[in-house]
Amino acid sequence: MRLLTTLTLTSMMTLSIAAAQTTMCFKQNHKDMATIENTKLDGGLCKGSKSVEDMKKEGWQIDDIKITSKENANNYIYIFKKADPKKEVIVQKVTPVIQPTTPTTKQVVVSNIDEAALEEKILQRLEQRKKEEIALKKKQIYFRKSKSGEKLYKNKCQSCHGEKGEIKSKGFSREINKLNLQDFTISIRDYNNGTYDRGAAFIMRPYATLMTDQDVKNVYVYLRSINQKKKKEETKK
Repeated sequence: MRLLTTLTLTSMMTLSIAAAQTTMCFKQNHKDMATIENTKLDGGLCKGSKSVEDMKKEGWQIDDIKITSKENANNYIYIFKKADPKKEVIVQKVTPVIQPTTPTTKQVVVSNIDEAALEEKILQRLEQRKKEEIALKKKQIYFRKSKSGEKLYKNKCQSCHGEKGEIKSKGFSREINKLNLQDFTISIRDYNNGTYDRGAAFIMRPYATLMTDQDVKNVYVYLRSINQKKKKEETKK
């Protein structure tokens, strides 16, 4: 009997690559997990007008979810995918084999975006928003302190210490716009306690006794703000 051995060095394998659309949407600071799927999401194809349920109705499927906690709320990142069977790319690949094989079809999902990079970008955006919110809150607090300090300073201090704290009151005191917060606070406290005397303590003591620690900070913030503004204006000139 003659044995016929057929050695086929190559065969053609056809890959049918079903292209898939991918988009990433997110929601920041959402408190109720029970309502998240009906809440409008930001970013991607959601654009603040579509919820998870809306995306599902349009044929999208949830491919991945990332949830991060923040105080009493959560941040959500959804990755949606929708296969498009109409788009196919035929790829021929040469593969060494021992025997002839029948061409096979393998479905490979191709993402049109880098999910990891997009997720990182969204997380960076959320972190940047957080920093901006903190900075804004600090600015608002600083502004409130400055306005409160302005009212107190103009009513109680300006007549002796000058418009910007640049005058040595009665020729004895220091220029209070040059004091740091610690020295400023200690001076008021010592005037209040009667342990500080630069020659005019009897004038300053009645005002010091009426000032709370917060009042002292507010006046300091106000003086600092107007003197910094003055320096900026002089620098521009």
